[in-house]
Amino acid sequence: MPKRHLTVQNKDNEHEQQSSSILTRLSSKRANTNESITNKKPKIEEKHIDKENIPKRQTRQSTKSKEREPSPLPSPPTPPIEIIEPISDKPVNPPPPPPPEDTDDEFDNDEDEHLTLPIDDNDQGKDYPTNKEYLIYENARPNKQPLIISKTARYWTNKYRKVLRHVNPDAYGMYIHADFSCYGELEVIENCLLDLTKTIFIVQQGIFNYQRKPIDKVNYVLGFRRLETLTILLDYTDGISGIDDGDRFYAIMRVIGSCYITILRGLLPDIMFKKIETIDENLIKKLNKISKQIPNFKYVLEQALIIGHMFLTIADVCSAYTNILQIVYCNWVLIMDKISIDLNQKSIDKLMKALKHASEIDRNNLEYGDKESFDFLKELRSYKEDYGLGGDAHDISKWTRSERAAYSYQHFNPFENLFF
Repeated sequence: MPKRHLTVQNKDNEHEQQSSSILTRLSSKRANTNESITNKKPKIEEKHIDKENIPKRQTRQSTKSKEREPSPLPSPPTPPIEIIEPISDKPVNPPPPPPPEDTDDEFDNDEDEHLTLPIDDNDQGKDYPTNKEYLIYENARPNKQPLIISKTARYWTNKYRKVLRHVNPDAYGMYIHADFSCYGELEVIENCLLDLTKTIFIVQQGIFNYQRKPIDKVNYVLGFRRLETLTILLDYTDGISGIDDGDRFYAIMRVIGSCYITILRGLLPDIMFKKIETIDENLIKKLNKISKQIPNFKYVLEQALIIGHMFLTIADVCSAYTNILQIVYCNWVLIMDKISIDLNQKSIDKLMKALKHASEIDRNNLEYGDKESFDFLKELRSYKEDYGLGGDAHDISKWTRSERAAYSYQHFNPFENLFF
């Protein structure tokens, strides 16, 4: 037999002996130093043997993880669970722990039109000259008007804004159902109302015992700053009108309306809730004091009227809270700015449209629902009994990996129910 043929045959035999030796003695390191092998084999063959015949430890680890966290998709063979993270060009940092009410916190730059304030990215703002609890941003509003915002509202708006990023399935490459993000935004609104309630209206006595604060112990100035937060947040969460439960949408609007009126009634004199005919000097002094404590009072009312008009004109009018807001606003402008508003004047201005629509609402004859009591805690309790309140069920960042994978685009077939 030729010498070349014998050499090739010997190498094949050596290859078989080496493979069986490695498979039978996987944990031994002596497999690579076998004295019976006289000729060195090429490195390419050794690497090929390691990859194909030696099982990896990672396989055993992934099996254990599946035992702890079973996949919701039972179709065999089960593919490795993919980690689905939000699709974003910028890292999402976890929100810091809540500081005191007067603590400052910076806004993140966000390109979403519903998740930005009209503030330049490089403008850090300045303390308002007469009230250090507020910041002023020059040329931030249309017509280069300054924007005044409380530090309380800025912090809490930033906090809720970060949560809003995680109730959008598209950001995670997921599809759940058509109204998921709408219910997610509603959940954030409910959490905002719940946080406001715990801070302003109730006090904790014991572990599970909460009591309503006496009226003289309620800080309505701080309450209005938290109401400012709700006003800004409502502008970001206009998707709540897209939920498929109309009764629940009407119910949450009545809760929101009662929140506005309850805080304003505790903050303002009673005469402000009726059309003022004569101006009293004592009333001017009281309003001047409120203006110093809340320098953006007028602006917050304007935004509340515009946003309320947007929600109440989607379907039937279910709340008359904007009717009361327009009375308060017109009285405030008359006293503080010496301006009388003519609601019969035609205008394309959003504020004028909102004021006119609000003035035409009949509190005693709503298009939907009974007459309102405007008792915030009463309305909130009724809403909680019917629909629940708050939570984090729609916060996708708190879901497990298997839960995210179950709704991934990779497992969603848009043509599944179509027949041709």
